[in-house]
Amino acid sequence: MANRIQEMLEKARQTAENALREAEAKFNEVRANLDQDKDGVPDAIEGLMAQAREAAKRAQAKLEEVRANLDQDKDGVPDHLEHVAEQAKQAAEAAKAKADELAQAAKAKADELAQAARDRMGGGNKPG
Repeated sequence: MANRIQEMLEKARQTAENALREAEAKFNEVRANLDQDKDGVPDAIEGLMAQAREAAKRAQAKLEEVRANLDQDKDGVPDHLEHVAEQAKQAAEAAKAKADELAQAAKAKADELAQAARDRMGGGNKPG
């Protein structure tokens, strides 16, 4: 009976070792199929990384193209923004000029009304 148990244990050990060898062989086969250039990185991952690098290069080139189109005079400020800023500056200058003009007209009218009031009060040109 002891011999029979030893035989069964030996058979189980051999079966386990064979299964381990087969699993290692299958693992090595799969690894070899995934990494045919034998550089330690699966070829599919290398392919994806190459595609990602290429996409990043294309995106960078597109970004540079967009920047160049937005800033054709290459001064670091988008041309449309410069145009809008110039329009705002001109509008502010025109508003200031109009405000100065209205202020002068209001002062002239106030002086005229003050003179009329003095005239009515009999003060003439003498300040009140």
